[in-house]
Amino acid sequence: MIDLSTLRRIPLFRDFTDDQLSQVLATVTTRRYAKHQFVVREGEPGDTFFVIAAGSVAVCRVGPDGRETILSILKEGDFFGEMSMFDSSLRSASIKTLTDVELGAVRQGDFLGLIDRNPQIGRLLVIELSERLRAANALIAATTSQDIRARLASLLLNLAEQFGEPVDNGTRIALRLTNQEMANMIGTTRETVNRTLNRFWDDRLVDMRTAHVVVTEPDKLRSLIP
Repeated sequence: MIDLSTLRRIPLFRDFTDDQLSQVLATVTTRRYAKHQFVVREGEPGDTFFVIAAGSVAVCRVGPDGRETILSILKEGDFFGEMSMFDSSLRSASIKTLTDVELGAVRQGDFLGLIDRNPQIGRLLVIELSERLRAANALIAATTSQDIRARLASLLLNLAEQFGEPVDNGTRIALRLTNQEMANMIGTTRETVNRTLNRFWDDRLVDMRTAHVVVTEPDKLRSLIP
């Protein structure tokens, strides 16, 4: 159940007083989803804003050929659904859980009321959305101009930065992604990811002896990126 201590961990509310957090909490409904469930689907009406209290989700779209592309991964403290709050547009992407997830859901009217009473939320939203736009532009550039080795190296380094845990032989990526999910993030096939990961392992750039990839040579991975 989401409470004040949960909200304090969410960057969007980091400067809020206890009074302000209590106002937010009064608008929040807790929702839980199991791994590999859709929270929202592209093209649906959107009237709810979500903050992630626990777990990770994928932001994804399906192309005309039916292939899924994962645009980004969001984790605890991140949010989604903000675009539909301002213009009542249809969802621009689907959100699929990568782990068991706990979300705080705020309906559109309550969300807009929070912004009216707390303008700093609007400023933080603009900052976060600008960062996401830069990341999306970088992903598009990488997908169109880099070879598979460079794309996968970049993805592993980003995952290690986002979800990394130090271990004896490097940085363990705590989030477990399938090879298909990684392929969907870098615009290739599961088989290609499998082959390239095995080459990285042969070259001792990563360790895959457990269910979690360990990045053992980050500098060598970076050297593969133009």
